[in-house]
Amino acid sequence: MERKIDVILCKITCSYTKKGITQLVNEIRNGSGLHIGINFTAPYSGRGTLVVTKGNFIPFTLAHTPMIVIPDKVPVSVLLDILTEFVYGRVSQHVKTIRLGRREIAILKEMIFEKSDEEISTLLNINKKTVSSHKDNIKKKISANTKIDIFYAFSIFSFTDSTLKDSTSEDPLFMPPGEQINRMIAYG
Repeated sequence: MERKIDVILCKITCSYTKKGITQLVNEIRNGSGLHIGINFTAPYSGRGTLVVTKGNFIPFTLAHTPMIVIPDKVPVSVLLDILTEFVYGRVSQHVKTIRLGRREIAILKEMIFEKSDEEISTLLNINKKTVSSHKDNIKKKISANTKIDIFYAFSIFSFTDSTLKDSTSEDPLFMPPGEQINRMIAYG
């Protein structure tokens, strides 16, 4: 059985990142007997995408999106488990599925566009403490420490009219066997 993983490394100039991902995929390949193809020059596609970005937070996926977002400082054993499950079309136990409410998404959008709490409060016609409370809830959901962690974790998503969309179509997270193409994007 063959699995294809397309890997796009954005803003990562360290050659060891590419080598490390290749080595982990080789470990999976050797342990599974699967033929796993890796392509580092593939165009972006949203079917089963693994996004590696900076920041300190837990690996997560948003409900109803085909992306798994992980920090670049995740332990190698966790990354190996996420990749292994990814190759088999499953989501690792290390990946938390989160849901964001409409108000959280609206606030998140403004955070990504670098608006202050006061500006967000005025724009959304809500109390400044409510803005702060929603920001704290978002941080707790992904176990982030700072606002910059939230920025790194969510800046890969596009925002339209208080809705959060991945930059892709409505494809399911994983396709049926035989048609499966997993895509991994690494942001740095």
